[in-house]
Amino acid sequence: MPWRSVAVTTLAVAAPPAIGVAIYGRMGAIAFIAALPAHLAAKDEGVLHATLVTLILGLAGLLSLGAPDMALIVAPVLGIMTGICGHHGVARPALRALITWTVFTSPILPSDEKPLLFAIFLLAMVWALAVTKIFGETRTTGEEDGESEEYALVFGTILAFGLAASVYVGNRFFGNHGFWFPLTFVVLCIPPHGRLFSRTMKRTLGTILGTALALAIAWISEAAWLTAALGILALPLAFRTLPWNYTFFTALLTISVLEILALVTDMDTLAFERLNTMAAAAALTLALGLIGWTVLRVLKPEALDALQEK
Repeated sequence: MPWRSVAVTTLAVAAPPAIGVAIYGRMGAIAFIAALPAHLAAKDEGVLHATLVTLILGLAGLLSLGAPDMALIVAPVLGIMTGICGHHGVARPALRALITWTVFTSPILPSDEKPLLFAIFLLAMVWALAVTKIFGETRTTGEEDGESEEYALVFGTILAFGLAASVYVGNRFFGNHGFWFPLTFVVLCIPPHGRLFSRTMKRTLGTILGTALALAIAWISEAAWLTAALGILALPLAFRTLPWNYTFFTALLTISVLEILALVTDMDTLAFERLNTMAAAAALTLALGLIGWTVLRVLKPEALDALQEK
């Protein structure tokens, strides 16, 4: 990614949570949950599509916040909606928003301040969209191919099932940071779907590398200024590596997330939870990918062949 785009992404995505956390503490982290999908979706499909998917996923997140049973109901509905979006060639923006929706499924944010949370969410979304628009970064990631009706149906069904399953398993077995399980599952599902298996391998390797480096840094020094500086520095460097090396991107992004969350949580716990959820999500995604491959081979083999060629 050109340095100019890296700078715009950092301004759009990092500024809102920095201000939000400075004013509201941990509650201000919801600004990141709004700014990241809004900016990335605008780069994919423009401001209007980005506004729509970010608002819908934000409201769905508030429904899920502090309500695990509701999250299990919301998850498959969002999966089907994303499959329908894929039929019209706009799966990427919906999946960008699904990434941060998963954070609402774990007790990271307070569930008793929803009006204030939504206000911060809206302000961060508007900021990210305005920055993206002003600096001409909308619709810069290329057109997304529309999916066949059979393909969209298979994709939506698998995503709905996998999202619900990953939310349940994350909440049931991975503690306060169980959102990493559905988050990783969603990231692995982002188009192009023909690269699912290779991308899963690269992301797994990158996660292991990033976690090891973050732990090594923490063992050397746990100074808050160093932790914050590394987390902030790793974010633009991660985007700079795209699309050159997906493994390095994942490693740097893992360092950024772990270092920032380490300011409020034990690093060792964060790191090992991240590895566990990555392994589990990769296994789930590969299994569902094989099911989808089989179904497409039976329903529409020519669509599968075209998908794998791309």
